Amino acid sequence: MKMKVLLISGVMIAGIITYQSFANKPAAKTYDYAWLAGSWEGDGFGGTSEETWSTPSEDGTMMGMYRHFKADGSLNFYEFMLLDETGLRLKHFSPTMEGWETKEDYLHFKAIKLTKDKIELEGLTFEKKSDNETEIRLKMKSNDGFKTEVFKMMRKK
Repeated sequence: MKMKVLLISGVMIAGIITYQSFANKPAAKTYDYAWLAGSWEGDGFGGTSEETWSTPSEDGTMMGMYRHFKADGSLNFYEFMLLDETGLRLKHFSPTMEGWETKEDYLHFKAIKLTKDKIELEGLTFEKKSDNETEIRLKMKSNDGFKTEVFKMMRKK
């Protein structure tokens, strides 16, 4: 009888501890980069850029898609992106969906600083200029060292 009481008491205590650990779990934090959610259109690379971002998921991850059109209107490439507090990971695809990076590889722009108006990554910065305007600066290697491509993006209605 004592053994049953001890066993039942142990199960109840374990259940209470488990419940409390889930009940006291902190709520997902609100990420400062949620302002990026939505659809954007602008310039860049001598053509037109379109970018769409989901709202942050419970774990803070945002999914993004990008496509670039050349000046003549023809599709140049796509990107699939994931943004979280560690930075931005992306893969490029041709207009026929052939991956530029190998299956296992992706580009990773590591987070430097995330604030309410700016996402600073190694080689890439997103800056909120207003609720409807964002500037993206991409630092790239060139024959002369480095150059920065600036994208002026407007929120699509």
